Amino acid sequence: MNNKAPHADGKLMRTHRLLAAAAVFAAVFVLPASSDSFVPLPPPSSPQGPPNGVLEADSTGSGTTDYRAYYDSRGHLVREEMDYAHKGRMDTFWYYKNGLLDRVEIDTKGTGKVDLWVYLLEGKYIQRYERDTTGSGKPDVVKVFGTN
Repeated sequence: MNNKAPHADGKLMRTHRLLAAAAVFAAVFVLPASSDSFVPLPPPSSPQGPPNGVLEADSTGSGTTDYRAYYDSRGHLVREEMDYAHKGRMDTFWYYKNGLLDRVEIDTKGTGKVDLWVYLLEGKYIQRYERDTTGSGKPDVVKVFGTN
């Protein structure tokens, strides 16, 4: 019988736990703060809604609407908004075209003005993003990604 196997398994488990903790830390603290290409996913919502309708929700139970979904005349989702910062105003906006996510606009600084625009290809690939680093309301940093 090999007595080293349980010790090695214990070391391996500790290593896996440390790696998992590092991944969670990076996802929660590092990526949102430092990654220009970080795009929050829209909340799960029904792609079909009331024609020309708006659905609102209070996801935190605070009594304030922090999510809205807008639908066109055929009941297809065209835009979603969310107040991620819980400051009483929407700060993240998802725009849809032909049922696919087309662009995301985000107020990353909480100023009430969008300062990050992310354009998607086929609803999932980042094609281009623009950032306003000066507060002018207009992008001064633009990055374009290849489309292979």
